[in-house]
Amino acid sequence: MTLVVSPAVPNTTPPLVEYVNDAIAIVQDGTTVYQNPAYLRLLGQAAEDSQPRDFLDAVTLAERTRVQEYMQRCQRGEAVPEQCRVDLCTDDGRPVTLEMKLRLIAYQGQPATFIVMRDITVHSQAEEALREAHQRTAQVLAAIPSILIGIDMATKITWWNTTAEQTFGLASAQVVGHPLQECGIPWDTPAILNGLATCRSTRARVRVDDVRFQPPGKKEGFLGISLTLMQSASGEDVGILLLGANITERKLMQSQLAQAQKLESIGLLAAGIAHEINTPIQYVGDNMLFLQESFHDLSTLLEHYAALYERCTEGTPTASVLSQIETTAATIDVAYLTAEIPTAIQQSLEGVERVATIVRAMREFSHPSTKEKVSVDLNKAIESTITVARNEWKYVAQMVTDLAPDLPLVPCVPGELNQVILNILVNAAHALGEVVGDGATGKGTITVSTRQIEDGVEIRIADTGPGIPEAIRDKIFDPFFTTKEIGKGTGQGLAIAHTVVVEQHGGQLTFETAEGEGTTFIIWLPLALSES
Repeated sequence: MTLVVSPAVPNTTPPLVEYVNDAIAIVQDGTTVYQNPAYLRLLGQAAEDSQPRDFLDAVTLAERTRVQEYMQRCQRGEAVPEQCRVDLCTDDGRPVTLEMKLRLIAYQGQPATFIVMRDITVHSQAEEALREAHQRTAQVLAAIPSILIGIDMATKITWWNTTAEQTFGLASAQVVGHPLQECGIPWDTPAILNGLATCRSTRARVRVDDVRFQPPGKKEGFLGISLTLMQSASGEDVGILLLGANITERKLMQSQLAQAQKLESIGLLAAGIAHEINTPIQYVGDNMLFLQESFHDLSTLLEHYAALYERCTEGTPTASVLSQIETTAATIDVAYLTAEIPTAIQQSLEGVERVATIVRAMREFSHPSTKEKVSVDLNKAIESTITVARNEWKYVAQMVTDLAPDLPLVPCVPGELNQVILNILVNAAHALGEVVGDGATGKGTITVSTRQIEDGVEIRIADTGPGIPEAIRDKIFDPFFTTKEIGKGTGQGLAIAHTVVVEQHGGQLTFETAEGEGTTFIIWLPLALSES
């Protein structure tokens, strides 16, 4: 269909195209034969210009050939794009972007190209800015060293960054648009789904730690995942963001740090344990020497009795034999030996039992490291740790225990829990040392108690030390925080205790304190097996 347009006639009413906001030009045989006011304004020209710039001259060089071809095809009646973009340059050098439509018309009886143009510069700039923003966002997401996964409310994956690809060996194209649980991601899917359910129900950020996963071609590792609900500007829930990191090396370092701290504790306790063992060994050794000498003396007396017996059997006992017996019995003091030998034997047995008790306590304290929870007799574990740490507290404290006899077995990792109790006991002893010095003028008190509270067990370790100053109460569980002088504290004891109780056992570690009165650390452990 062609449109017939007649040229404007001077001193007559202008055609309607003079009033429209769209820029209009008519090109015939490569020459611009008509330009409406909107077009002239667009290029910064005035209506009275004697020689307005030709349309093709205004098109940028990069696109001039393409636009000229479209115009020629249109004028020949051939198909051209419904609409296309073209960049023009105004008279003052300002670039503009237009949306252009071409139509074949009859102008003064000859074929011509009718061009309608709409300025979309602002829109184009906005699109370009949006593209750049998307590109920058994509670059940022790709550069983030953390796993970044976005899902919608139906759990379909919407984002899957480069780190996720590298971690799980799944390309973005393989998973985007598919439900999270159906993508074969090599991780602990039930743990993630439980976390997602919690995030939806609580509408709060959820942390899922120690998520097992199997990297392609590597050993099993662990992830830490944070789940955050995403909302639109109107407050509507639109999805959940999963931000994660491979914490395998961190867990290994934590394990190594805990082991190093445990070895450090054992090293510090070694001298005290040696002293505790040395005392009973000393009197066992002294008693053994006494029994050795006593046995030699009694053997001599028995030899004289044997000689007397032999003379008696022959019927000729002699006065000399009787005299030897009397002299030997008097020399070795048989009455004394008869009274003291049983005592020496009893003391030796007690010393051996004391050594055995210390060795058993040390063995139980140094329970072979295992990451699996087992049912543990907490009272026994506490008694063993108190025994092992005796040399740390015996000079500054009286130890009082109030252990519930009906305490149920508690699922925990024995070695780590023993370390927690030791760390707190040693801290209590050191705190008392600040108050009583070497204990020469009196000692403080450390009280350890246990009890069951509903679905958990509570351990309370109280001391009558100076208490914790208010200014540092919020820092005592921070790694490397210590108030002790260099060489006497690493600041790891309470930090590791908090990690073991809270993160590894799903329990709680809190404290009550009053300056000048003392401090009580409270450990609460659940009776039910946690998934930590």
